[in-house]
Amino acid sequence: MSQSSSKEIEQGEEAEAIHRKNNSNKKPAYEWLEKFLKRTFFESCTTHPIRRNEINRYCINCNLSACQYCMSSTNHRYHKILKIYRHVYKDVVSLGAMEKYIDCSHIQPYKCNKRLVIALNPLPHCGPLLSTGVCDVCKRRLAEPELYNYCSISCKVTAFAMKASESDPPFLCIQIPTSIRKNNESKTEKPRGRRKGIPCRAPFF
Repeated sequence: MSQSSSKEIEQGEEAEAIHRKNNSNKKPAYEWLEKFLKRTFFESCTTHPIRRNEINRYCINCNLSACQYCMSSTNHRYHKILKIYRHVYKDVVSLGAMEKYIDCSHIQPYKCNKRLVIALNPLPHCGPLLSTGVCDVCKRRLAEPELYNYCSISCKVTAFAMKASESDPPFLCIQIPTSIRKNNESKTEKPRGRRKGIPCRAPFF
């Protein structure tokens, strides 16, 4: 074997090792998301054959999809629960609820019953594929391509898994809710000093 070919093999092995290391570092950040996106919802719960028993909840801690009656049990009392909605024949989740767990920036939101939601997975393609104004991953048309890059959570997770470096976008890190951040900032403010002396009223004439 020539020296040049052996050097190419070593370089290839080093590149593969770096790729495996990057993937292993990225895995914990979105592992629960992959499980979540594979779940099916809105089937009838066999445990509770009563009204409104559709499976529209997901427990992050247990990796379990279930109905509202299942999630009301003491087993999930302190767990992280997501509620799933239906919007235009697709499963969606509240943008505000999802922002507590991942960075939802650059995912196209939709208006559903006066709340902003984001899709779990993209819908099947209909019509010709376009090259502009579409999702970076699945090439589905975006309503506001100048503001967003992905049509669903699944597409952003795919883009996150394919990126070359941890410092490159997109990011899926857990975000601190704005309310918590404001509370922490207010707690660090210096207390105001007390007024010196006792205020006196002007005499009445």
